[in-house]
Amino acid sequence: MRFTLEAKVGIFVVIGLLLLGYMTTKVEDLKLGKSDGYEIIAYLNDASGLVKDSYVKYRGVEVGKVKDIRLKENHVEVVLLIDKQYKLPSNVAAIVRSSGFLGEKYLELQTVGKETEGYLTTGSEIKNYKSSADFDELQNKFSEIADDIKAITASLKEVIASDNGKADMKMTLQNIRYSTEYIRQMLEENQKRINQIVKNIEAITASIKNVTEANQENVNQLITNLKEVSETLKNQTPQIAKKINNITTNIDDLVGNSKGDLRETISNIKVVTAKLEKTVDNLNDITDKINKGKGTVGTLINDNETAKDVKDTIKGLKNLVTTYDRFKFYLSFSGEKMWDTGESKGYFKLKIQPRKNKYYLLGLATSDQGKSTTTVTDYNYSGNVPYYIDGGTGSGTSYREVKTSRTKDSLTFIAQYVQRFYDQLDLRIGIMESEFGVGADYFPFKDEKLQLSMDAYDFSDSDTDRKPHLKAKLQYNLTKNLFLNVGYDDFLNDDTKSGFIGGGIMFLDEDLKYLFGKIPTSVPGN
Repeated sequence: MRFTLEAKVGIFVVIGLLLLGYMTTKVEDLKLGKSDGYEIIAYLNDASGLVKDSYVKYRGVEVGKVKDIRLKENHVEVVLLIDKQYKLPSNVAAIVRSSGFLGEKYLELQTVGKETEGYLTTGSEIKNYKSSADFDELQNKFSEIADDIKAITASLKEVIASDNGKADMKMTLQNIRYSTEYIRQMLEENQKRINQIVKNIEAITASIKNVTEANQENVNQLITNLKEVSETLKNQTPQIAKKINNITTNIDDLVGNSKGDLRETISNIKVVTAKLEKTVDNLNDITDKINKGKGTVGTLINDNETAKDVKDTIKGLKNLVTTYDRFKFYLSFSGEKMWDTGESKGYFKLKIQPRKNKYYLLGLATSDQGKSTTTVTDYNYSGNVPYYIDGGTGSGTSYREVKTSRTKDSLTFIAQYVQRFYDQLDLRIGIMESEFGVGADYFPFKDEKLQLSMDAYDFSDSDTDRKPHLKAKLQYNLTKNLFLNVGYDDFLNDDTKSGFIGGGIMFLDEDLKYLFGKIPTSVPGN
C-alpha cells in the first residue's frame, strides 16, 4: 500500500507522541541519600497527618524534609532539615498541604508580604502559619451547602404552592403592573426633556457634517487613494487568477492520482461512522441503565447508602495509608574480624520500625569457620577406664567425652523484638545466631552516633561445661550510612574468646516499603 505524504507525516507524529507519553510515565525521581543541610523550626497550630520525613516544599520545589515533630505548650513545634543548596527568605509562613487523592501530607512554605533581604539560617524560627481545609472538611461544607439549598427550595415550594403564596404572587404581579404604569406616566411627563435630547443629537450630526465639508480636500484625497488601490488590484487580478488556475490544476492532478486512496479513505470513514453510531447507541443504553439505578455503577451513583459506603471506604484507605507510611525499613551489611581466633563473620540485617519506640530485627549471620557445636558423651565401664581413651575426664568406671565440632558454610538466623526505654536504651529479646538470647543497646548521646551493646545467648546445658556466649561491642556511626565497631566476643570461654574489629553500611530503603505493602498482612495498631 502506497502512503501519501500527509499519511506519512501523520504516522510519524502519532509514533512520536506515543514515545513521548511512554518516556513521561517512566521518569522517576531517584534519590540515593540525603544531602547535608541546616535545621530550622516551624510552629503550627495543628500537624494532623504530618509525619517524620514528610517533604518540605517552597514554590513547588522540594527543599527539605521534616526531621522531628513535638508538642510544646499550646502549639506544635516542627523541626525542618533544609538542603544547604537552598536559601529561603525569612518572611515565610508554614502550611500543611495534601498531595494526591488519598491526602498524603507535606509542609509548604509560603512567602508572606514582600521579600526581604534576610534568609533563614540554622536555628531560625518560622512563627507564621496558615490553616488549610482538608478533604473531609470540604466534604462536610458541601453537604451543609446542599442541605441549605434543599431547605430554600422547600421553603419556596411551600410559599408558592399554598393559598397565601398564590395571593402574594397575585399581589406581586399587580405591583409590577402599577410600576410599569408609573414609568409610562413619568416618560410622558418628561417628553420635553426627551425632545431636547433629540435636538442635541441633531446638533452633533450637523457639527460632524460641517467638519466633513471643511476637510473636503482630505476626503477627496482618500477617495483618490482608494481608486488607485482598486486600479492596482484590477491590473494584478489576471496574474492572481493564473496562479489560482495553476493551484487548482495541481490539486486536480493530486486528486486524480489519489482517487483510489480517497475512495478507500471514504469507505473507511463510513465504516468508522457506523461503528461510532453503534457505540453511541451502546453509550445511550448504558447511561439510561445508570440513570435508572441498574447495575453496579447505577447503584453506586443513585444509592445514597452505597455512596456513604464508598466514602467510608476512602476514609479507611486514608487511615491505612497514613499508618503504613510510618513504617521505616533499614538495611545493613556488616563484617567482623576476630584477631585472636582468625575467624571472620558477616551479617545481613533488616530493621522494620513501625514506631519510634519499637522495631523488629531480622537477619542472617555466617562465619568462615562455621557454627560450633559441643557434644558431651558419658561412658560407664565394668572396670577401669581403658588406657587407649585419650582426653575426657573421669575416674573409676565412668568417663565423659566432650567434643566441639564446626559446620562450615552454615547460616545462622536473627529474629528479635526491640523496645526502647527513656529515649536512650533499647532492650532486645529473641534469636541471636540461631540461639535464644537477650541484648541491650545504649546511646549516651542524643545524636545516636555512639552505641554501646551487650549480647547474651547460647545458654548451654551445665553438662557441656561451657558458659553463655557474651559479646560486648562499641559502634560509632561515621555518617548516616557508614559505621565502625570494635569489641570482645565470647569472653567467658577461653578457647573461643577474641577481640574483634569491623564495620558496615546501613541505609533507609523506601522501595522495600512498597514491596511489603503488596503482601496481604495486617498493619500494627498505634
